[in-house]
Amino acid sequence: MLVAAKTHNCSPSIAENPERQGKFRFLWRKYATAFIVLLGINYIPIDTFSGFSTFKIVLILSAVVALALHFRLSKAFLFGTIYFLWQCIVAAFHPESMRYSTFLFSGGLVFSYICMYNLIYEERIFSIDYFLKIVRGMMMAFFIVCVIQQMFILVGIRFFPPINLCTVFNRGIGCNSLSLEPSHFARFMLVFYYAYVKCNEFKRGKGPFNIKELFGKEHRGVTLRFLWMMLTMGSGTAFVCLIAFSCYFIRKNNALFMIPALILMYIALNYIEFEPLNRATSVIRAVSTFDQKHVMATDHSAAFRISPLLTSLKADFTKSETWFGYGIDYGKNNNLMVKQQATFFDDYGFIFYLLVLLLNFTCAYRFFSLATLFMFMGIGGGAGTNVIYLWELMLIMTCVRYFYENSNGLPRKQREVHILGRTAT
Repeated sequence: MLVAAKTHNCSPSIAENPERQGKFRFLWRKYATAFIVLLGINYIPIDTFSGFSTFKIVLILSAVVALALHFRLSKAFLFGTIYFLWQCIVAAFHPESMRYSTFLFSGGLVFSYICMYNLIYEERIFSIDYFLKIVRGMMMAFFIVCVIQQMFILVGIRFFPPINLCTVFNRGIGCNSLSLEPSHFARFMLVFYYAYVKCNEFKRGKGPFNIKELFGKEHRGVTLRFLWMMLTMGSGTAFVCLIAFSCYFIRKNNALFMIPALILMYIALNYIEFEPLNRATSVIRAVSTFDQKHVMATDHSAAFRISPLLTSLKADFTKSETWFGYGIDYGKNNNLMVKQQATFFDDYGFIFYLLVLLLNFTCAYRFFSLATLFMFMGIGGGAGTNVIYLWELMLIMTCVRYFYENSNGLPRKQREVHILGRTAT
């Protein structure tokens, strides 16, 4: 017998009243939907260019309050609490760099994530069809705003805040849609499309899609909208995302064909004169040298995202500060990012970075999955920073993992019932 929701954590009055329990689950589902949608949209006139707005703070605090009202002991609570406690310990040893706003915001992000994780995993508020509606709806919203912005740009209007067009990119019809900038837009669309493809894959129970199937009647609209956004947003990151996603089509039975084909395609891309594409291929070549100065000379913007990885690989692990960190905002206060000297563990240390990976891989990412590649490439989100949109992407990956864990390993008929959010006997 399959049970779609646990009841041992509910109070007796709720557990004994299925109708009341259903109402509570309905309200939590609507709340979680609103949280995911609003956290993922950056409307610059309200959120500002930092993405750190009063509205976002209130949204995150609402999830912290919701966690307190609807507490569940879960993996996310255990590892998220360890994650945050380590930040507290490091902060206590470096009072000179303590910044309470950063500290509290970090706590708000991790505990709001725990709230959403509990609703997804412990309360099972999303069926796979409902989650796919969220994904399709978000992609459609980004697509519509993208097209509207491009129409404005074509007629010569490059700055129009009411449609979130708040900066001039000078990249043809490149735009930011409902994100802060095109590179964020690219990451969102990669993760949302990946979630769409994987959840449909789990739903049908027949294994991965091929290219022809993604252009078939059922998925053609979503695929074409995805490609339009990625190819026209004017972001080199979008092409990096497309190259990374192409790995989805590599199978055991076609690896001897697909891998050389992708290599040849990458070589051919170098001869196409398209500025965002040229930026992407140039950065990939520069990164392959592991030469930080070369990356900086190739693309100053990309260097800010890639240099911390290259610098981290060269960190001095004989120093205690490498393991335990220098304290909150050390990197920011010393302009390490501007100086191209930042690592992943300047503030809280390498031990904290390991705790970040522990939280990511126990709650959101399956280690042996394409999502892990996205995360380490810096295009798939994840915990470990105070950047809001990265936690949004981590939430989407958490949902994908949830449906994977609740579909694979079951007979096909049972799997279809289970992941659609129904019960069966």
